[in-house]
Amino acid sequence: MTAPVTFTLIFANAAITLWTWYSRHDYFESLAEHPYQIVHERKFYQAVTSAFLHADWMHLLFNMFTLFSFGTVLEQLFTANFGQTEGSVYVFLIYFISLLSGSILTIAMNHRNPSYVAVGASGAVSGIVFSYILFFPTSTVGVFFIPMPAFLFAFLYVGVSIYGMKSKFGNIGHEAHLGGALGGVISTFLLIKGSFEYFLSHFS
Repeated sequence: MTAPVTFTLIFANAAITLWTWYSRHDYFESLAEHPYQIVHERKFYQAVTSAFLHADWMHLLFNMFTLFSFGTVLEQLFTANFGQTEGSVYVFLIYFISLLSGSILTIAMNHRNPSYVAVGASGAVSGIVFSYILFFPTSTVGVFFIPMPAFLFAFLYVGVSIYGMKSKFGNIGHEAHLGGALGGVISTFLLIKGSFEYFLSHFS
């Protein structure tokens, strides 16, 4: 297996989500992210557990397809350059740091709202996507079947996330998306020596 961490994360997300849907649905609400509860009732575990839950099949399949599409390429790149173990560990760390940064921003922006609830791996997956973009900024990605350079997608993604946070449009965790993307960029620059210079070399 050339991308063991990516496939393990996909399996974990699917297994935990399906477990709460069909076996322990009573756990779904308690494991989801309630920023108010996290701050006022110290349910810190929700910042992590919520990222392995999904609201419906479309939510799960979209996140896992995105993780597969970008995570396998990124992990293969890392393992080719750093070896199987180290390369895969980097992917796991970027995923987990992005997960946490997405959750932290969500908590910071919504901890005064007792009714706010969030689930999904979107923050962590956003971090993987943005880490990929740092190494392949001029590659083509499809957004609703519209091809565009990856770096342009990144700008649009950040812009839409900021606008979504301010306007509260859609039933979407814009805070998790933006926080995860920032976590993916920062963790990649910190973990992968020379990644910042490599990214800039595509535009010089």
